[in-house]
Amino acid sequence: MDGAELAEALKPLIGHSFPLTDKPRTNGSTLRKLIEELFVDNPTETAAADDYKVVPYRKKGIPRLLNIVADSYIVTSGNSYNLQVWNRFPNSRNVLVRYSNKEKITCKDIRLILTKVDTDDKTIKSIIVCTPQYIEKKFGKFGVPTMKYQLIISPNSRTAITGSKDKVLYNPDTTVVSALTVNQVNLTGKSIGDAPEKGNMLSLESIKNKVAKQLIGMKLPAKDTKTRGQMLEREVSKLLGYSDVETLVGGYPDIPHQLLEIKVQDSPTVDLGKYSPSNAIVINEELQVTTEDVRYLIALANPSSGTIEGLVISPGSELGDTFTFINETSFKCQRSIPMSFFDEHEGGSLFNP
Repeated sequence: MDGAELAEALKPLIGHSFPLTDKPRTNGSTLRKLIEELFVDNPTETAAADDYKVVPYRKKGIPRLLNIVADSYIVTSGNSYNLQVWNRFPNSRNVLVRYSNKEKITCKDIRLILTKVDTDDKTIKSIIVCTPQYIEKKFGKFGVPTMKYQLIISPNSRTAITGSKDKVLYNPDTTVVSALTVNQVNLTGKSIGDAPEKGNMLSLESIKNKVAKQLIGMKLPAKDTKTRGQMLEREVSKLLGYSDVETLVGGYPDIPHQLLEIKVQDSPTVDLGKYSPSNAIVINEELQVTTEDVRYLIALANPSSGTIEGLVISPGSELGDTFTFINETSFKCQRSIPMSFFDEHEGGSLFNP
């Protein structure tokens, strides 16, 4: 059901008694049970267990009310309400659930059910069903916590790539970057540290054609992952046509001129640092390029021999469809909402009012 239909279905809860306690988890559980009871007689259609896959590591960020694609929140008293969304970036395209028919549920699809409960008479006064997009448009963007990100490449995913015909998982550029790229360009005299510019960026397909065959089978030094990564950066830069490959940038992405990030995977976990496609932020204001647009070249190296056995060449936006983004600890994205907003809509159950 769409958001308006969901708000309509929740109307019977307006005026319903609500036994508030001093335990937030108990209150949250009580609200979810009330909502679930509304759908007992008219249950929502749910997919069979074999027809979908939960993507996030340890199911973090999956909504508690997955059958109606929503999370519920209790609003009580004060001058403002601090909305806290745990373990997902509310208005992002990060995939949470992937179905066998290729459909998916992303973070931005999760509706937020904000339920105002009067602390005096303990009854539900209003219900606002809203989207993350609505929240950000009306009240401003969610706060983004500082954290370090990781990518999990499972043994099955790795084997599927290294066992394929060309040993490469390839996805084309995003629409944003595609408009900036060309298929051929002379990079002699250019520096990998130069700012990206339209007409001097190779398409991701051209990058694949220039480096894939030369890198597959190449042996990286039997040293730490950082040293291997630096050697790979130099080799990729040389294959792309840069004349000066000794001086590395050390920022993000590794080759700014091509918006290309280089990684070596010799264990299931790939350290992404403080930037990740799972948190889409603008890294180039002039070109309006985000972390989702940055291109990733991940070398699947044998941990013992250092031999590159496969490659991932893809924009960041596509990595979550095959692999799993994780962060080291639980996190929350917060947005303050004036209490007057809920008072304005007392007595109603509304969608994106």
